[in-house]
Formats: sequence, C-alpha cells, structure tokens
Amino acid sequence: LGASYIALPWWAGHALFGELTPTLMVLTLFYSLAGLGIAIVNDFKSVEGDRQLGLQSLPVMFGITTAAWICVLMIDIFQAGMAVYLVSIKQNLYATVLLLMIIPQITFQDMYFLRNPVENDVKYQASAQPFLVLGMLVVGLAIGHAAIVG
Repeated sequence: LGASYIALPWWAGHALFGELTPTLMVLTLFYSLAGLGIAIVNDFKSVEGDRQLGLQSLPVMFGITTAAWICVLMIDIFQAGMAVYLVSIKQNLYATVLLLMIIPQITFQDMYFLRNPVENDVKYQASAQPFLVLGMLVVGLAIGHAAIVG
C-alpha cells in the first residue's frame, strides 16, 4: 500500500524522465514504509466493522494500543533512517531539517493518536501529515543537492 502511494510514482517519474537507480529505489522504499504507517491509521476508524467481518487489520490483530504504536514507530523510525542516510552523504543541514520535521509529528502522535486512535485519527493526520510530506521534500532536495543518483 505504501509503495503505491510513494515508491511507484517516484520510480515511474525517474524511469521516464531521469535515471532510476538502486539508491533511489531504496530511499523511496523507506518513505513507502513510513507511508504504510500513515495508511494503517485509516484502519482504526473501521476496527469494529473489521472485527465483525473477520478482517485481519492491524488494530484487530494486535489490539488498538499496540497497533497505534506500530504505526507511529513505522512513521518515525523510517524517517529517522532517512536522516541517518542524509548524514552519511554529508547532507547534515538537510538531515537536521528532516529531524525537525519529525518532532511535531511525535508531538501530534502523543497529543492525539496514541491517546485515542479511534477518535483522533483524522485530527492526527491533519496535524502531522504535512510535516511528513515536507520531510519528503527535504529528502528530495538533499538528494538533488548531493547529486546522488547512482
């Protein structure tokens, strides 16, 4: 699911208009996994229906609290992994900006999502998701600045 939102469009764009390299594929997979965490947030609003229908969504399989933690950890860890990668290619300023984009997400995760994921899923996404998207922009700019395509 995360791949269809993030990796596949990015790969298609590079394949058509640039060069699709293994490095870019790995980097976009990291954001796809963070995006999968965001997509799982949508499962909380239908947890009762999923249970009744026998659907094995993450909140049904692991419980609401554990599934909420899985979501936020996926979102945060994979973005932090991108920051580590940016440091490894000497893009420290971009890595710092990316880490600064993660801080408000963690704040909103604590304020809204982790306290009551069923009632606060939309409020959480509306508050935190812009910072995830800005983080993607930061990574794209860093890669372009570093001219890392191979």
